Amino acid sequence: MKSTDWKLFYIAIILLTNGTAASQKAVFTSLEEMVRLVQLEADFIENLSSYADELEAKLKKLKRVIPQMQSRSNEALHQVENYISNPINAFSLLRRMHEDWQEWNVFMETSVGQSQVKFFNKARQELPTTADLYEAYSSMYRLQKAYNLTVKDMSRGILNGKQYDASLNALDTYAIGKYLIKVDRGVAGEWFTETSEWLKQHTLQTPIGDEREKVLHLFAQAILDYKYYSIALTIFDQALLLASNSTDPALLSKRSTIEELSRREVKEKPKAKSKPTDFEIGCRGQYVQQSGLMCTYKSKSPAFLRLAPIKMEVLVLDPLVVIFHDVLSSREIDGLQEIARPHLERSMVVKYRANVQGKHRISAGTWVERKYNNLTWRIERRIADMVDLNLEGSEPFYVINYGIGGQYKAHWDFFGADTVEDNRLATVLFYMNDVEQGGATVFPRLGQTVRAKRGNALFWYNMQHNGTVDDRTLHGGCPILVGSKWIFTQWISDLPNMFHRLCRKQEPNAV
Repeated sequence: MKSTDWKLFYIAIILLTNGTAASQKAVFTSLEEMVRLVQLEADFIENLSSYADELEAKLKKLKRVIPQMQSRSNEALHQVENYISNPINAFSLLRRMHEDWQEWNVFMETSVGQSQVKFFNKARQELPTTADLYEAYSSMYRLQKAYNLTVKDMSRGILNGKQYDASLNALDTYAIGKYLIKVDRGVAGEWFTETSEWLKQHTLQTPIGDEREKVLHLFAQAILDYKYYSIALTIFDQALLLASNSTDPALLSKRSTIEELSRREVKEKPKAKSKPTDFEIGCRGQYVQQSGLMCTYKSKSPAFLRLAPIKMEVLVLDPLVVIFHDVLSSREIDGLQEIARPHLERSMVVKYRANVQGKHRISAGTWVERKYNNLTWRIERRIADMVDLNLEGSEPFYVINYGIGGQYKAHWDFFGADTVEDNRLATVLFYMNDVEQGGATVFPRLGQTVRAKRGNALFWYNMQHNGTVDDRTLHGGCPILVGSKWIFTQWISDLPNMFHRLCRKQEPNAV
C-alpha cells in the first residue's frame, strides 16, 4: 500500500466507522479513569518520540553513506569502459553487487520501531472503547441541554460565559455531529458547521495532517454522505482553493453537483427547545433564593458537641433539610479517597430492590465499611452526633466520583412507598471537594439548590413521622460542567431508629 493510500485509509476509518468493541470498564463514569487516560496518552507520545528517534537514526545512516556511493557511481557512469577495465574497480563492483546490496536490502526490509509497536499493541486494551465514546457524546449533548450552551461556545472552550484554555478540533466536532444525526439533526448540523469553520484555519495533527487538500475532500465527502450539502460545499470550496489544478473538469463537475443539491436542501433546524424542567432550572441556579431560616451551632447534645460545636444551617423546615458546615477535614477527605480509589466501579441504581445500571446515573463508586479503620469509625461517630440517629444496621458509606458530564437525575433515596422491609429514613451527603461549575444538589419540589463545598454535609429526612415516604425529597445531582465531584453518602435505616426520632413539635431543634 502506498504512503498516501494508507494515510487516506486511516482518516477514512476515523470519519466513516464507529468501531465494534464492547466496554468492560467505562472510563467516562469517573474522573479517576480519565486521569489514567491522560498518563496513557503521555506514554504514547513518549513511545512515538522513541519511534521517531529510531527512524531518524536509520535516516542518518543512509544520508551518511549515500553521498559516497553516489560519487563513486557518478565516476563510473562518466567513463564506464575505463572504470570497469581496471581489475580493482571490476572486482569491487562485482563484490558490492553480490554482497553489499544484499545487506542494504536487509537493511531496508528491517522494520523500525518494533518495540514501540509492541508497546502500543499491549496498551491497546486500556484504550477507551466504542461504548465509552458513545457515552462521552451523550454527555456532551447532556451538558449542552442542561446548561443551555451553544455549539459555537462549546467548540471554542467557552462554558457558561467563561473562556477556558480548551477547544475541539474538526475530528471532535465531526464525531459529535455524526452521533447526533439520529438524535437531533438540527444540532448535528451546527456541529458540522463548526467542523467547517475549524478546517478553514487549521491543519489536523494526524498522519495526513500535512495533506490539507485531501483532508478537506474527505470531510466534504463524509458530510455530503449525511446530506448536509451546504456545509459540504463550503469545505469543498476550501479544498479547491488549495488544489494545484482548480480548473480540473472532474472537480468542477463535482462542485456543480454539490451546489445544485445545496440549492434544494431543506435545512433542518434544531428541535424546538422545550421548557426547562424544575431540575434544570435548579442546575442553572435560577431558583428564587429563600432567605435563610436559621444558622446556628449545634452544641447541646451529645456531650462531645459542647467541646466541638458544629455549624448548622437549616434550609427547609418541612421536610427538614440541613447543611452542616466544615464537618470533614482535608486529611480525612484525602484518607477516604485513598481508600476508595482502587475500587471505583460503575454506580448502580436500585430498581425493584435490585441493583441495575442506569443511564440517568453516570458515576463510579464503591462501598466502604464504617468499621474499616479508625478514620471511618471516627466519621461514623461524628455522623451519629450530628443527626442524633442510630447508624447500626444502615448501609456502609458509598463513595462516588463523577466523570464527564456525570450526574444523577432527580430521584428519591427511599426504596418505594410499598416496601415492607426496612427503608432509608434519612440521608447524609458529604461533599469532598468544590466543583468549579455544575454538580449542585437540587431539590426540584422544594426549590433548593445546594452547591458542593468541600467539607460540608447535607442532611434530610426521606420519611415522614407516620412512617410514609416523603415525595417532596425528590433530588438529583446536576451534571458536572467543569471540574471534578467527589461525594460520599450515608443512608440511615428506619427500623433501628424507631425510638430515636423526636416528635414533630421538637423537630426544628432535633439536629
